[in-house]
Amino acid sequence: MKRRNFLAAAAASTTAAVAGCLGTGPADDEPADNATEDPTDEPTASPEPTSHGPELADDSFEVTGVECGTEYGDHDVTTEDGRVTVEGTLDGRNTCYTAELVRGEYDDAEDTLYVEVEAVEDDDAAACNQCIVEIHYVATFEFEGGEPGTVRVEQRGETTGSSSASNSVSAGGDDSEEGTDTETPQSADD
Repeated sequence: MKRRNFLAAAAASTTAAVAGCLGTGPADDEPADNATEDPTDEPTASPEPTSHGPELADDSFEVTGVECGTEYGDHDVTTEDGRVTVEGTLDGRNTCYTAELVRGEYDDAEDTLYVEVEAVEDDDAAACNQCIVEIHYVATFEFEGGEPGTVRVEQRGETTGSSSASNSVSAGGDDSEEGTDTETPQSADD
């Protein structure tokens, strides 16, 4: 019987010794090398950027007429259902002048739509009548998610130089003139 007890005790101590060396027994205080990483170390997907205001979706510009006249240098801004429309009249030296949209850009940080329109000579015109002309235009800006808080329009006519104005635009479609700053007229050669 002593021999059986001796063999059982020897087997148990060998098993305990081997288990301690392999790191699977109770003597093992260190974590195993194959432990999973802390879940906070895993990369997380960044949240989708959210829009804080309106976004400019589309724009268009059209010259609606060129005719001899002296009524130029003004513009109107209207808003309705996410659409901002700027209608204005520039001057040109003769009937070969037209207008172009130089800038139509929305600044999200300033909640401002910047519009620049300039009178330019039409290179495709064949014959020009000599008179100061009124160049009528319409610029349209389509917004998603609202309308800009301010619309800043700058017009540059051929003989009158530059003028600019700011119009406040409310969500209800009403606009009120904040003020008009007229810059010093430039000569036509500048």
